[in-house]
Parts: sequence; C-alpha cells; structure tokens
Amino acid sequence: MTPKKILLATDLSCRCDRALDRTVALAKEWNAQVAVVHALEAPLPVSDAPSWRRPMHPRELAERHIRADLRGATLDLELVVDRGNAAELILETAERLACDLIVTGISREETLARSVLGTTIETVARRATVPVLVVKSRPRGPYQRMVVATDFSDSSRTAFETALAMFPHANVSICHAYEIPYEGLLHDTMETREQFAREARRQSEAFLASIPAAADRHPSILCEHGTPVEVLSELVEALEVDLVVAGTQGRGMVATLLLGSVAQSLLSSVPRDVMIVRRR
Repeated sequence: MTPKKILLATDLSCRCDRALDRTVALAKEWNAQVAVVHALEAPLPVSDAPSWRRPMHPRELAERHIRADLRGATLDLELVVDRGNAAELILETAERLACDLIVTGISREETLARSVLGTTIETVARRATVPVLVVKSRPRGPYQRMVVATDFSDSSRTAFETALAMFPHANVSICHAYEIPYEGLLHDTMETREQFAREARRQSEAFLASIPAAADRHPSILCEHGTPVEVLSELVEALEVDLVVAGTQGRGMVATLLLGSVAQSLLSSVPRDVMIVRRR
C-alpha cells in the first residue's frame, strides 16, 4: 500500500532542498497529502521597538519560506511550525496527523552528517513507527533501482515488503553481506568464502521464496563478503542504485542497539538515499 500522507521534516537549510523535491515527486506519484514540519528552537527575540519596526514573527517567517519553496507545486498541503525539540515535534506530528512516511534531508559532508544524525535524524529513525526516508541525492525522476539490505530476519522481511509496496515500478535487489569468523586463521580462505557464498545464496533464495509479493518482481540476489556498510557503499556506485532500504525493530534499548549497529552506519556512510523501516 502506498503512503497517503507524507511528512517532510525540514530545518529550512539547503540540505533539506533535495528532500523537499523528493517529497513533491512522491506526493504526485502517489497522489498523497503533504505535511511540512519545522521546529522553532531559538527563543523569540526581545525587542522594545515599535510594532511596525519589529521583525516578522519566526513562525510567520518560516511558513512564508516553506510556501515560497513549494510555490508552483499543486499539493494538498498542511504546515506545522512550532517551538520545541525538533525530533519530538517530528514524531508527535507524524503520529497526530497519521502520516505514512517521514522524509528529511542530510548533508553528504561526513562531519556534518554525523553531527545531524547524532541529534535529530537518529532519534527519529530509531523511534518512528513509520518508514523514514533520508534524502541525500538530487531527484532525477522516480526511484529506478533499489537495494534492500537483508539478514533474513523478520525486520528485513518487513523492510522488503514495505519497499515493494511503496515503489512497485523500481528494479529491486536484496543484498546480504556475510563475514567469515576467524578468517585470518583459515588455511584455505578462498574455499571457505565459496562455501559461505553458496550458503548465503541458498538462504537468500529461501527468503525470497517465503515472500509472495516478490514473485512478480523477480528480485536479483547480491551476496558479497564484507560488512553491510562496506558492501552497500561499493554496490550503490557500481550498480547505480538510487535507494537503499534497511530494517530495524523493537523499542527502547533493542531498537537503539540495532540502529547503532547497521542502520545508523548506512544513514551516515552510504552515498545514496536511505529508507529505514521499523518492524512493528
């Protein structure tokens, strides 16, 4: 089922411009409503100047900025501009407005990316009950090729099924990255790698066979030696992938650990759009 309402979370900086463009494109593709949320975190300026000389209220200024950015886009639009912690406002708005997808942006510069992830995006991705799409690349049309990272878990299944439903026309692959325990102590590393590769392929085929929705899409299988971040970072460039999908699950400490181990690394390291899907 495609989303009926998209929430764009923006800080009104240039790093969210690509997320805005992707949101508009998805809304048109899905005929979806759009809500835009922006958090006013700075305190109101204190001024004793006459009312006619005072600057515009930050809320009015932000709304004017958002409407200017969306001028020309025919959308069913709702604006939420309020004071408070950005992550909390995004999560509360997504739940209150029954949004099906949260879209936001992030700088592709590594240092800034980690700084942003450490505050707002990481919190939203960890706690959101709906998929979170982090846009890094300039949209050049609908997603053409997406890769779903899988470890054959239930959270991977949810992520895969969600990706299939949201993007029914994209070419889809599943990617399983495997590592070999104590590889440095093995005498015949090549033979061992081939054994692990065959087993990874067998598990991947069984995983796809257990998902009825995959039958008509004919997903390709990518099994590579290495960590998920290493493998996916190389594959997205080599195969011109424009969307990477990963799953996470649970609440509280479990969700924190899972996001920290794989999904957070994908968000900060993979140079393409990344969608995090949490298993409910």
